[in-house]
Amino acid sequence: MENINPEQLYHVLFITSHLQKDPNGKFQKIRIPGTYISLSSAKAAAHRCLFDAGYEREWFKIFDTSHQREEDGQVVHAVAPSGSTYRVRILTTPNTIDKSLFAHDDGRITMGLYYVVQIKAGLEDEEYRDINIEGTFTSYSSARDFALQVLLDSENGITEESFAVYDKSGPGRTDCGYGDNIIVHAVGNNGENFLISVIETQVLETTRVVEATF
Repeated sequence: MENINPEQLYHVLFITSHLQKDPNGKFQKIRIPGTYISLSSAKAAAHRCLFDAGYEREWFKIFDTSHQREEDGQVVHAVAPSGSTYRVRILTTPNTIDKSLFAHDDGRITMGLYYVVQIKAGLEDEEYRDINIEGTFTSYSSARDFALQVLLDSENGITEESFAVYDKSGPGRTDCGYGDNIIVHAVGNNGENFLISVIETQVLETTRVVEATF
């Protein structure tokens, strides 16, 4: 393991939606299996992601890695015969962690992290979802405190009352009633939906087993 302090961090997101349970595809599950110190190591991890999760290539009717999209960081797009969709993306953020970081040989940061993730969806285009990592933290409490303020800006007069709907998790709660880990749910006056979540690093099981052998 090497001690590093990169200027940027590269996060791998594993996004699934199961159409047989959710025909409109409105509910997505987001996992973040790792943060990497370089884009090349993150891309390598993104291409391994589905296999590290225990899936096999022949299980998918679509498995596309040739149309990578820079605008949203998509690296892998796969669809199962059932219609379930699997996407792997890479998001880049500045390194704001004020602690020394260490990385495995594959470039993945060893420390477990908590991510504040914002999902924005238009009222008429639920399929299009803008997903961003707003902050990366080493403790849940710090991430939760930040998540509660992501949509607000007192200097510019943006308060909870600026939204048509604004729901937030109460003290000691890890969600606001709109899904696991969702701290804030808000609806803008133009109908756009905002979901603010706190997500912990979730190393995929195959990766964990391999690392345990070394």
